[in-house]
Amino acid sequence: MIAFLISAIKIIVLLGVLITIHELGHFVVAKLCHVKVNEFAIGFGPAIWQKQGEETKYTLRLIPLGGFNSLEGEDEVSNDDRSFSKASIPKRMAIVLAGATVNIIFAIIVYFIITAIGRSLYF
Repeated sequence: MIAFLISAIKIIVLLGVLITIHELGHFVVAKLCHVKVNEFAIGFGPAIWQKQGEETKYTLRLIPLGGFNSLEGEDEVSNDDRSFSKASIPKRMAIVLAGATVNIIFAIIVYFIITAIGRSLYF
């Protein structure tokens, strides 16, 4: 039973790391494209920790199996010049594709690190 709990905790931590990296991809590209990010959240459900930055609220939520970025003008009409809906199509595409792109880059980096460690063990 303890082995199962340890395995479950490892999986949740790993998923949390991958989700954080994914959401950071969207977040960084949105900031680079001058799109306002209202909230950067890891997890779903009720907030267990939050901090208000200059314009972005950073939130850690109870269920660590997802995450999101709340962009200005993403779901509603916004007159803000920095809203997602007013960004150019290439900028919106870059923001949307950033999460998956960062995950692929992270996987390639981890692959090469594991390969390098594996080779050093044999030589």
